[in-house]
Amino acid sequence: MKKERFTVGARGSALSRAQTEGALDFLRARFPGTDYSVVTVETPGDRDLVTPIEKSAPDFFTRDLDEAVRDGRIDFAVHSAKDLPPKIADDLDWFWLPKRVDPRDAWVVREGERPRAPKIGVSSERRAAYAKKVYPKAKLLPIRGSIDSRIQQLRDGRYDAVLMALAGITRLYGGTPPGVELIPIPIEELTPPEAQGYLAVVFRAGDARLMAMRAQFVKAVRFVSAGVGDAGLCTLRGMRDLEEADVILHDALFDLSLLGQRTEDRRQRIDVGKRCGAHTMKQAEITRLICDEARKGRRVVRLKGGDAGLFGRLAEETDSLTALQIPFVVRPGVSALVAATTGTGLLLTRRGESRGFTAYTPRSTGTETPQVAFMATRMASDESRRLVREGWSKTTPCAFVFDAAGPREEVRTATLGTVRKILPAKEEDRPGLFIVGRAAAYGWPRLGTFAGRRVLVTCSDAVQERAAIAVEDRGGRPIRWPLIELRATRAFGDEMAQYDAIVLTSPSAVRIFFANCTCDLRRLGAFYTCGAGTDAELRRYGIASDVVPASDFSATGLIAEIQKLDLHGKRVLRLRSAKAGSAVARALRRAGAKVDDVVLYDNCECAPEGALPPFDDVFFASASAVESFIGRYGAGALRGKGVLVMGGPTRKALPKKLSAKSRIFDILDSTVSGIVPFNYKEKR
Repeated sequence: MKKERFTVGARGSALSRAQTEGALDFLRARFPGTDYSVVTVETPGDRDLVTPIEKSAPDFFTRDLDEAVRDGRIDFAVHSAKDLPPKIADDLDWFWLPKRVDPRDAWVVREGERPRAPKIGVSSERRAAYAKKVYPKAKLLPIRGSIDSRIQQLRDGRYDAVLMALAGITRLYGGTPPGVELIPIPIEELTPPEAQGYLAVVFRAGDARLMAMRAQFVKAVRFVSAGVGDAGLCTLRGMRDLEEADVILHDALFDLSLLGQRTEDRRQRIDVGKRCGAHTMKQAEITRLICDEARKGRRVVRLKGGDAGLFGRLAEETDSLTALQIPFVVRPGVSALVAATTGTGLLLTRRGESRGFTAYTPRSTGTETPQVAFMATRMASDESRRLVREGWSKTTPCAFVFDAAGPREEVRTATLGTVRKILPAKEEDRPGLFIVGRAAAYGWPRLGTFAGRRVLVTCSDAVQERAAIAVEDRGGRPIRWPLIELRATRAFGDEMAQYDAIVLTSPSAVRIFFANCTCDLRRLGAFYTCGAGTDAELRRYGIASDVVPASDFSATGLIAEIQKLDLHGKRVLRLRSAKAGSAVARALRRAGAKVDDVVLYDNCECAPEGALPPFDDVFFASASAVESFIGRYGAGALRGKGVLVMGGPTRKALPKKLSAKSRIFDILDSTVSGIVPFNYKEKR
């Protein structure tokens, strides 16, 4: 297959070259079939080593690279994300690469030296203020130049200490440079810029190849309807979106308690509310902010009062995301229309009295009022003829929506003159809504890696929500269809304190253990886990893994780590599912431990009622789910479908042909292995 080739721009410093090569190694691994050549471009920040950074132009470190992107000399540039200007020109586009390097600042001093009144090299007002606070008698001196140049100036004695970002030092040296010491500064003492530690890619706006790459790293924006008047009118799904958000952009809500009041809350909250005559932020600024936060790889929630789709300028915000090929999800909600009528008894429909109502705003310049008919499937043909007699054109768009928001949701479009062609007589009793007007011609675009595909999520409740979020993050529609139920087999009390270590090898095992453990967590021993997902779940309880594989996130990987340990005299509790093998327990015993191998939970088959809903892909999180699916529906139900699995053991449970075509789906960072070799045209 022909490789997709890119010319990449970077500054000439050793750090820029190192971080660019690191970024390209990451992209090569993520997108097999791509190739890159690097061009060095000098910027004003390289030529001018005198002007203090805080007094320089916003594009001090990007200007010439931006011009090289514009005129086609390079396809994209790689920057330290903190070097990007606050507002990037409209003819350029960008995104942050994932995997942030340590964002902390650090003191860099000569090895073994701690002067009391040092000469400190500082390169920003933020660092200068911190240095003055820590060393009131210090002499603060400006320092410019590349990282290796600054460190050499320190070695030469021009400075006794230099304040620098750990990220740059790590990328350039891979650790501590020779002849100096690094003393990291806690984030709570010196807060770094939000972009410190990230790399950014800047490219020409509209470049489909780079937008296809970006689709692998961004997460779907959630438009959540907050309801009106009472936080309780926000849906459960909307509440979960808020819990998972990195950034919340909220309207002037009626009940701000919806945002929560926890002081330790990691979420960033930005008030973008608008009242008549008083706007916190202009609409164009709100839209840009949504897009910019999504480009950074953050999970963004746009929280709107009432129902997001009714008079909320939703289309303006989603249109901008669509232009950037950034996926989004819209959660319907309780609008003021419903609260003010159903909630008060001012009912708009009464049998024998009113057959419908008209809702509009006098502030809009639109001329058409779409028609929506409830329970109209059987009468759709008669209704369409009536509308034509009343002056509607036969070419007016219309749509049927069946099973709205359910697992079998379906939208069929037609015109008033062709309604019968899309509604066979056998389906006339099927409940649905009939929508007439230009609104019926729109519908949300298919964006992201999954591009609107329906993904059957078969895992247990313990993993279901995380998997559904991961599918949505990549533009898919999760169809929740659990085939496995995890049932705890026992509870745990103070006897847990007798163990030196506890072994848990899945996120589900972590959740079930803590849900059924009454022992004081401070009395628990070390924890051995088998991978990043299990460790991440453990950290939700304020505990980090003491032993965890670096790359092979499986029982095999954990066994390899155990083989490095001397566990003689240690008492270890191995907790597992009823279907898990005893290999981990045997490895612990070979390492010298006294092991209690205990079943923590059982995998029980279950299934929702009714026939299998329509789907494009299926996600299996365990071998048990594979066995349950094939036992209920047969392997033939997977013919022509995409198969996503979590981990090698799940893949091995599939029939050989399906195993070969299955792809690994990492629900922690929402990535799918096997989407590439990179071919953006295929994905369009």
